Amino acid sequence: MAVDFYLTNACNLHCRFCFNLDRSDVPGIDLSDARDLLDAAYEQGHRYISITGGEPFIYKNIFQVLRYAHDKGYWIQLLTHGGLIDEKKIDQLREFWRLRVRISLDGAKPETNDALRGSGTFTMATAAIERVASAGLNVGIGMTVSDRNIDEIPEVIQYCLDKGVSFVRFSPVARVKKGRNANINAALHEHMLRAIIHQTILNRARIDAPTLNRSSNQNDIDILTTRRCTAGTGFLSVTPDKKLLPCPLIYEHSDIGALEYTSPASFDQLAAKMTKLFEETSPKLKGMCGTCEYKTVCHGGCLAEKISFERDLSDEQPVCTKKILEHLRPDFDVKQFDWVVEGWMARLLNSVEKFEGTACMRQAPYWSMNFRSDSVWGSSPARFH
Repeated sequence: MAVDFYLTNACNLHCRFCFNLDRSDVPGIDLSDARDLLDAAYEQGHRYISITGGEPFIYKNIFQVLRYAHDKGYWIQLLTHGGLIDEKKIDQLREFWRLRVRISLDGAKPETNDALRGSGTFTMATAAIERVASAGLNVGIGMTVSDRNIDEIPEVIQYCLDKGVSFVRFSPVARVKKGRNANINAALHEHMLRAIIHQTILNRARIDAPTLNRSSNQNDIDILTTRRCTAGTGFLSVTPDKKLLPCPLIYEHSDIGALEYTSPASFDQLAAKMTKLFEETSPKLKGMCGTCEYKTVCHGGCLAEKISFERDLSDEQPVCTKKILEHLRPDFDVKQFDWVVEGWMARLLNSVEKFEGTACMRQAPYWSMNFRSDSVWGSSPARFH
């Protein structure tokens, strides 16, 4: 179970495809409110938290929040563009062994990255990545992928290997807000997954891939890709003005919305609301989702994908990862492909953020690569997220 915690909406960059909440009236959450919400989320069973924004290092109390969350027992991911990380902050970050830093990098070349994130951001991000990695901290890369940079995935992976980066996460552009006009479709998802699988196999000796002590089989694809969207149950977002969002990509839909946080019971209220929505939507599913044998399990898949493609909640899923992986499997050596899928399954089942019967398709293990690491985080069996 996981929470995205938006400390602030403020950011000093203007990235092309950002889906920031785009608000200036609530620059940062009150520190006491942040602590109350961390207590409440922990009480509800959440153990994994992403500290984000805006740019979280703009928030003046960021280290107080990190310290409180870490002392509470959270595993923490800190999402940043890296431009505000200096040696003093790195020294402070050393205090938190259950923390990893994810720095945004959208290309292997300055011209690619800077066209998406702004002039000079490639140099800024790579300098931060290398500084944090050299300090021995657990650092990774977050690459937002579109048709503008998809062919640089292999080069970004090689950069990670060369610089001692611990992980890389690839995220297809969300076609909401600034990403509305991005050229994202099922073919792009397939292109991404093909590249990730190929690179995982190619760099097998450097990959941190757990096993299930058995031979994988194609049924693992079904288990991985037909889980109900976890929005509002195993996953939610907290805004600087104390709103609970089932997912930052879907809350503006008229049937979904946000919920004002008033007490820990608010988490249960949000979960009940989303469960009811899925149960009511499932019998109405259309197209391939309406005839799919997994419709009562999957409930139509990722709501964010449907909404970003301007489809109704009952419409068929525009990007079915199950079909994509089944289509890709014959193109690889079957044993190697199944080894990759087994690693994804093991990460899903061992994750501290797992939630029975659900999973976020946009944050699924198949969008990430973890590299062998000597960090304390890297030695923990709960390291897969």
